[in-house]
Amino acid sequence: MRRLNGTILRIVLATCISLGLSGIAWAEEETLANHPNPRNPWPTLVQQAETLGLPTDFLKHIDPAFVNITFEDLRTYAAEYHPEDHRMILNMRLSFNEAGGALADLARMTHHDLALLYHELLHAYLDYLYADQQLTPLTTEDKQVLDFANSQMACHYRFVRINPIRQLKGATELRFLSDQDSWEVINETWAVFVGWVLWTKLELFDGNLSDSTWTPALIEQWTNRLEKAVESGELLGYYEPDDPEERKVARKRFIAPSNGLTPQDVEYLLTKVLHELAPLVEASKTVFKTYQTGLEPPPACQ
Repeated sequence: MRRLNGTILRIVLATCISLGLSGIAWAEEETLANHPNPRNPWPTLVQQAETLGLPTDFLKHIDPAFVNITFEDLRTYAAEYHPEDHRMILNMRLSFNEAGGALADLARMTHHDLALLYHELLHAYLDYLYADQQLTPLTTEDKQVLDFANSQMACHYRFVRINPIRQLKGATELRFLSDQDSWEVINETWAVFVGWVLWTKLELFDGNLSDSTWTPALIEQWTNRLEKAVESGELLGYYEPDDPEERKVARKRFIAPSNGLTPQDVEYLLTKVLHELAPLVEASKTVFKTYQTGLEPPPACQ
């Protein structure tokens, strides 16, 4: 009887262990299916974004191994991007279970956090465009964005007016920016706009972008929100001066409205990066054209 009971006990234990291991395997398969691989989160990020109707075309152009995504308990900023080693640092709250191991499910992120993520993804895209072209072959569309960015940095984001005191929009100072500062200005200006676009679309469509259709009423709401954002200075870029002495005075220098986004910037970002439809692009360009008529012109580069 003891031998029989022992045999039964071994069978029961083996069955339990087998079921337990199967449960672990199923859990691992579910985790791999739904959450990014910490060592290479890019493919899953793109897949989740596509499922949610978020922009993915420009993300698909980036080599999955190019960007190194890490998580830290950031204090000063919600996220950081370091082009010198292609490293994107996100706040811990954007990680799965806030544990810092992998990117959280995009479907569970707030609209604000998705906008923040896309702000950083735009940094990654621009970094990729400017990387060694022998290592990162570009598409025709990528080259067009790169050429346009270079033309804007040669003048519009090089010889600029800044707002030393951001609240005083009319008080400006002229600056001729270094290569590094000009690069940062266009990065931040474009990324701020891309983040705003994502947040606003998510708000207007209640987070459901997979079935989003622009109607005249929604474009009117978009236009009203964009006008307010432009008027308030919400979409103005900035740079952190590379001059150590100037950094002692101000950590950030905000660009004056005269050197903010241009209608051409808006067109390139909405069409070639985010692939928005023509009615939305035209409505957005009109907002910036109208706003610029009341501004002092940007300083001449000559």
